[in-house]
Amino acid sequence: MSPRPGAESGYGAPYSALARVYDQWMAADRIPYDQWIAFTEKRFHEAGFAVRTILDVCCGTGMGIRTLQEHGYEVTGVDASEQMLDIARARTAPGTELLRLALPDERISALGPFDAVLICFDGANYLAGDGALATTLDQLARTLRPGGLLLFDLSTRLSFEAIAALGEFGEDFGDFAYLWNTRHEPDTSSYEYLVSLFVPEGELYRRSVERHPQRCFTHDEVENALRGAGFTDLAVSDNYTERAVTDATRRETWTARLATGSLPR
Repeated sequence: MSPRPGAESGYGAPYSALARVYDQWMAADRIPYDQWIAFTEKRFHEAGFAVRTILDVCCGTGMGIRTLQEHGYEVTGVDASEQMLDIARARTAPGTELLRLALPDERISALGPFDAVLICFDGANYLAGDGALATTLDQLARTLRPGGLLLFDLSTRLSFEAIAALGEFGEDFGDFAYLWNTRHEPDTSSYEYLVSLFVPEGELYRRSVERHPQRCFTHDEVENALRGAGFTDLAVSDNYTERAVTDATRRETWTARLATGSLPR
């Protein structure tokens, strides 16, 4: 799920090539979409108002959108990858609004108002630039109705360190294969993943390499960015459960509410 296309000399933009194998890869990893939706709906039911309209940021191939639509919600999707959105257009309900926007982007503030905003599966970790998280949260706050909900997840430093410790690794799925390398400058929060994808083309394989810049955030960074954007009632739990976060948490799930006195700025 990709908020920003950052093609660099020799590298493809995130998910430009991976889009074609993304769903197969996620199915093999048994990504728990149903658990994510169940947790999200519980937060909606606790909101004190009927959640009807949702903005799905970093919507990817539309798996989450389709499930939410099946549950009766009206969903707009945003992603930076046109290739991912092409798949989402074929999967989601006819007429679904799907927009290519890289975050942060002031144009997203003109959407809505929505009852809720979602950023699932590490999408917020791609906000790797200086101030990008705070700027994006400020822009998303303007898309929400007063009292509206924001729900997003973040991979923790522990998760990044565990992946970096693997060094180079890969997997052969039969009809495609990949190699994964992590670059990390010591004593920083920034990580860079280089993902090489190999797909068959005749008797040979075509190689595409994508650069995925991400970063981890401290609780203070997240809380300050949320409060600065006008959010309140902040809560964080362990990976779409009711469990409290611990030093062993690999993915945190954050929820917040836009202050009821907030107005579009």
